[in-house]
Amino acid sequence: MTSGLKQIGAMLRPLLILAGLVGIIWLCGRIGWPAIRANIAVIGQWFFLLVVLYLFAQMAFMTGWWVLIGSRARQIGYWRMFGVYLVGDSVNYFVPPANLAGEPVKAHLLSQSVGFSRSVTSIMVHKHAEIVAQVIFLCLSLSIAVTRFALPVGLRIAALILAGGMGVAVVAAFWALKRGAFGALIRGLVKIGIKPEQIKPEWRATASLDRWLALFYKTRMPVFYWATLLCLVGWCGGLLETYIVLQWLAAKPSLEMAVAVESLAMVLNTIIFFIPGRVGSAETIRVAVFSVLGLPAAQGAVYSIIRRGREVTWAIPGLLILLAMKMGIGGVPRQAAG
Repeated sequence: MTSGLKQIGAMLRPLLILAGLVGIIWLCGRIGWPAIRANIAVIGQWFFLLVVLYLFAQMAFMTGWWVLIGSRARQIGYWRMFGVYLVGDSVNYFVPPANLAGEPVKAHLLSQSVGFSRSVTSIMVHKHAEIVAQVIFLCLSLSIAVTRFALPVGLRIAALILAGGMGVAVVAAFWALKRGAFGALIRGLVKIGIKPEQIKPEWRATASLDRWLALFYKTRMPVFYWATLLCLVGWCGGLLETYIVLQWLAAKPSLEMAVAVESLAMVLNTIIFFIPGRVGSAETIRVAVFSVLGLPAAQGAVYSIIRRGREVTWAIPGLLILLAMKMGIGGVPRQAAG
């Protein structure tokens, strides 16, 4: 059954991407290509400034992971680990479910150097810190969006429910990870009829992982807070990008408008996490957000195109690094974990 679902997913993926691309072309045609070209011309070569600026957001996320992994494990080197981070980020971008598919890849690459338990623990805690930071960002920014702008009631409710749901998920994850979530999952599988000997290796691995996670949350919470703060800085990188684009495009740009655009698009995009790269759907959402906020649809389309271009540009280095690692060029060196 699992293999059948994988085959269906593999068949649907290119169809979803193709449908998304067709949707982008249709959306731009509906808005009007002349208006879109005129707004793109305003940005022109300044697009590369956005690409360079996003390096600092990527480094903020990466440094959040760096502080979590432990001093001895950091002997692998910041930039080598940054390469592993970019690989995972690229896989997350292209392979659904978004923001999850790349984590096993990072764990595999890093475990060669720091060991399985430390690798997976650092990645899971970093993902937790990243989501906590995202919820904080959304709570702060949505409070501005819903109080400063006349949003449709349905959009207000949907945004607040989604943000609240993410907050509940964060709290639940914190509670579960402190109490041996993976061991409980294995025990649940045994209760429904799976024989213990069939999952003995997994049982041992999850027991070790549960011990690492429990130890971390018991003894290193200040480090978790630092990682969360660094990830919050990373999320603000997208806000800075939005603010700069609005400065170029909008007649009356403001920080509040940038906050509303970024937060509403972010929270609505969580609904379509299963679409590879959110092709087409993300563009539609961003154009809709611009229209709701009283901005021209053409500017929303250009903002979407610029954002997509930056995302793809940053996804390419990770794919190249992954290819180089598979060919045995560079990569993460093997050494004893600390």
